[in-house]
Amino acid sequence: MKYATLFVLLWFVMTGSALAQHAAPAPPPPAPPPAETADAVPVEVTPLSPTAAPLPATNVPAVAPEGQEARELPLDSEPFDVRVQRRVAEYNERHQQRERHMAAYANAAQGDPGMVRYADPRKVQVELSDELDRERTSEELSADYAEQSHDVQAKAQALEEFLAKRKTTLDDLSQHAGSSRRQDLETAMANLARQPSSPETLAAMRDIDQRLAETERTEKDLPAQLSQAQQESADASAELTKLQALQQAYEKESKAFMADALSARENRLRLANKLEYFVVRAQAEDTLEQGRKSLDAVQHLAPSSEVEDLLRGPGTTTKSDQTLEQMRQCIQKSGDVRACRQASHQE
Repeated sequence: MKYATLFVLLWFVMTGSALAQHAAPAPPPPAPPPAETADAVPVEVTPLSPTAAPLPATNVPAVAPEGQEARELPLDSEPFDVRVQRRVAEYNERHQQRERHMAAYANAAQGDPGMVRYADPRKVQVELSDELDRERTSEELSADYAEQSHDVQAKAQALEEFLAKRKTTLDDLSQHAGSSRRQDLETAMANLARQPSSPETLAAMRDIDQRLAETERTEKDLPAQLSQAQQESADASAELTKLQALQQAYEKESKAFMADALSARENRLRLANKLEYFVVRAQAEDTLEQGRKSLDAVQHLAPSSEVEDLLRGPGTTTKSDQTLEQMRQCIQKSGDVRACRQASHQE
């Protein structure tokens, strides 16, 4: 009885402990070792969560470290020359990879002549992909150069407007240089000096004196202004000539890349026709090979030897041969075919 009671109590204790462990949350992870015994830097532990989908790549600039200036331009506004070099470099990398594929197909065909019919269509497919890539890249480069040509043309137009303003300024300065305004003001001042003194006369003389002072300053600064305006016009004209030449060069490159794109498109059409030929020829070769194998395996059905023996029959052929021989001898002796024929039938 005593042992039974102890067994029941032990069973209740074990059952309660199991239920408590099942209902209680998972124990926390063990604490890191103390600072005295830990050699590595403690790492912050974050709770596990379902793996989230990767965020799409954006053109958000990374945080610049201390002592480094932040980017003034966003990542997607790269300079023209950098963009062109990037496009060409990426195309060359893809082109080299396709060339390696072509070399692999050629090596496979050399190692096994039977692989030629499989390697040729694959090579055409790689060439098709290469021409498509060249067409698209050329179109992108053509658009880049066309856009750059448009920007240069806009700057040249602004420079032309600047030259028009400077031409107006030069015309005005030339008119001031060749005018007799100063002499007119001096004549007016002399005439007022001869008149009786009055407040109006004095005010008019002060006004003419100020205008004479301004005219003298203008005439003094006029050569420098003319020289500066002429120099600016000459420099702007030279820059305009260079911009127009640059604009024409960009436009020429844009047209050249567009011609490359059209060439690649024509090559793609020709390669597509060639690939169609390989496909049709492969189908014909498969049909011919299948027909050859089927004809080589033809077996005609001959009658059995028992049927042939039964059809011949013992004595039948011999009797027929004897009758024919007798009829021939009769014809040779008598020459009467009808009588010999009737005699052979009667027998």
